Amino acid sequence: TADDPMSDDPMSGDPFLASLRAWAQDTPAVVALVLCGSSAALARRDRWSDHDFLVVTVDGAAEAFRRDLSWLPDATRIGLWFQDTAHGLKALYDDGLLVELAVFDRSEFADCALGDYAVVVDADGVQEQAAAIHARSARSSPVDPDLELGTFLTSVYIGTGRARRGERISAGLHLRAWAVGHLLRLASDLVPEDHRGPLDVLDPARRVEQVDPAFADDLDRALAHPVDDVGPLLLDVADRLCARHWPAYPAHQIAFVRGLLTTH
Repeated sequence: TADDPMSDDPMSGDPFLASLRAWAQDTPAVVALVLCGSSAALARRDRWSDHDFLVVTVDGAAEAFRRDLSWLPDATRIGLWFQDTAHGLKALYDDGLLVELAVFDRSEFADCALGDYAVVVDADGVQEQAAAIHARSARSSPVDPDLELGTFLTSVYIGTGRARRGERISAGLHLRAWAVGHLLRLASDLVPEDHRGPLDVLDPARRVEQVDPAFADDLDRALAHPVDDVGPLLLDVADRLCARHWPAYPAHQIAFVRGLLTTH
């Protein structure tokens, strides 16, 4: 892994990325290589990090690279790979390295989304376009706190009802996935501006522990309980979060749902 504290270069000390960049530079159909996530942020990498990147090709060439991954470094060591979106693929190596990649042709690239990124090969002005895509991605999913809170509360109500009915699997999805997802979006909006640096533009579940440790611990403890108990505990977590960061939050809505769960 790349963990040289003396360098912020995302390519530093990582033979996989060095080999990938050399391939991109030597392949005429490739116009850019864009590292994403922790691949673009050396300081965040650890032994659990995967490699995320985008390859941008000349128009019409992308599909060939999506159909055959023999161009990846050490491709003979890939034990599993598949295409999971129109442009994206995953590959898992025999040493545990997970590679998440997407291949766009030049015209398709305009429609992608970017969080943290670093353009390490650029033969066609991709750097300027990537900066615009990154800025657009940060604005593309504005949070409506009233909507997120309302959707969170109804998910808690539905999930708790299903748990009490005996539908524990469905209850778990409503409570641990859907309700928590809306609570995390709400939390990402409530976080003060000067604490938003570590947040992931594309995934509000990432690095919550760094941004708001009290909320992260509170949520983690609630989710550790059996599914029958999770709903009321999530209401408590939301109440404390909103009380800290949202002075005018509609506390009566949380109290209303809490009352329903107590009496029904």
